[in-house]
Amino acid sequence: MSEGRIDDLVAKFFQQTCTPAEKRELAAWIEQSADDAALQRVLERAWAHYEPVADLTPTASSRILDDILGRQEETGPVTARIRPMRRTWRYVAAAVTIVALAGGYIVWKSRPQTPPAPAVAQAVKKDVAPPGGNRATLTMADGSVIPLDSTMNNTVIAGSNVRIVKTDSGLVTYQQLAVQGAKPSYNTLAVPAGGQFRVILADGTKVWLNAMSSLRYPDMFPEGTRKVELTGEAYFEVSASAAQPFLVKVNDMELTVLGTSFNVMAYPDEAFVNTTLLSGKVVVKHHNVSLPLKQGYQAALNRRTGQVTITQADTNEAIAWKNGRFLFNGTPIKEIMLQLSRWYNIEVIYAGEVNEQFYAEIPRFANAAEALRILELTGKVHFRLEGRRVTVYP
Repeated sequence: MSEGRIDDLVAKFFQQTCTPAEKRELAAWIEQSADDAALQRVLERAWAHYEPVADLTPTASSRILDDILGRQEETGPVTARIRPMRRTWRYVAAAVTIVALAGGYIVWKSRPQTPPAPAVAQAVKKDVAPPGGNRATLTMADGSVIPLDSTMNNTVIAGSNVRIVKTDSGLVTYQQLAVQGAKPSYNTLAVPAGGQFRVILADGTKVWLNAMSSLRYPDMFPEGTRKVELTGEAYFEVSASAAQPFLVKVNDMELTVLGTSFNVMAYPDEAFVNTTLLSGKVVVKHHNVSLPLKQGYQAALNRRTGQVTITQADTNEAIAWKNGRFLFNGTPIKEIMLQLSRWYNIEVIYAGEVNEQFYAEIPRFANAAEALRILELTGKVHFRLEGRRVTVYP
């Protein structure tokens, strides 16, 4: 296998876009490789892009390799199937260091140490909510519902105006056909809690959907405006067309787009609807107010007051979910738990008032127990995870 192919497969693994076949291909190469140093170099290249603030240690390398090979945690001694370098693991973050700052807490990655076992570790030996995966349903114009997570790859789904193909485990594509006089019909892609999915629309626009999100869109785009409707969260890379503006309707707000990449977070249980522009141009319209959004800025609609404010944004934080991680920069615990509840499909209960803010970066492919363990290390919050229910204690 070429070095470029190996790098591509490892990068896909880190981004959670590996198909089952690709993961098997990568695992087979790891099993057959006779050079631990080469394995380490491959992982270091991917890690440098994925976790630039943390060193990749031999322990973390071993854990990543075991995850690729599909090994599970064991209660007794581990017998290595290949070399000692590859020990059992279920967690790809380095150890964390905690420092008090301005009444809050910063959590960042550092060289591994052996942290004290937090309370959550005792409660989750058997009850561990796994991370989300590529799950979605596609509702056709006739009302038929197709479960995409169980539909085989390269399956062609019937469409009157388009060719719809599920190309891999997390992507469905639309290819517009030349049908004279055809009128668009509407499809809805819905992602449940604990899911994510991607779609390439008929005009070439790419959309990443986060957990508990849905997108309603025409199966083809005739002349005129391109319009879709979103609930939840999505990242868009819009195919440019000056003659066909791209409109995203979110509740009573509308975004006008011209060849742009941006993120929209519009969950009904959030206080704000946030639109973050990474490149290009977006005009945010709410009732009679239209505001142009500059690159690197975020428009926030306050659901309670109806006011829209524009501020400079942390674009890395806005699209962290799309890049396979949680990134919290002074985020209140209740907002954090909303994100975790959607991705891990867990119920959150509060056994007291918790108002702490957190700074942390957590891989989304860590399981729920591991994510909670990082937050617990601050000493300002504690959790009990029982099945899919998390109780938060001050």
